[in-house]
Amino acid sequence: MKTDILPFHLGMQYENWEFDLEPIDSRIKGYDSYIYIKEITVFGIKPRKIELIFYWEVLVTVILDFNNSDLPGIQKLSLIGYKQVNHYFYKSKTEINSQIYHSLLC
Repeated sequence: MKTDILPFHLGMQYENWEFDLEPIDSRIKGYDSYIYIKEITVFGIKPRKIELIFYWEVLVTVILDFNNSDLPGIQKLSLIGYKQVNHYFYKSKTEINSQIYHSLLC
């Protein structure tokens, strides 16, 4: 399966998207959270929101927020390393994986 369906890859630099990001309240203390404002589709489905989390300007987490009705069409994300929590799919560095998971449960 093609694994580069999204333009975001963990470890990439903030500067790749700096003009396409809006800052939001940080989800995790010490990390910077942003909303990606450009439109993209995942398997033909547009996410409601895309959150990118950086640590020292390095991408450490991608969170995709979908409508519940769209979930069956994007289950393939799990085949490329994304994990599902409710209507979110996320991919993160191991160091903060549990923090991201718990933040999405709320």
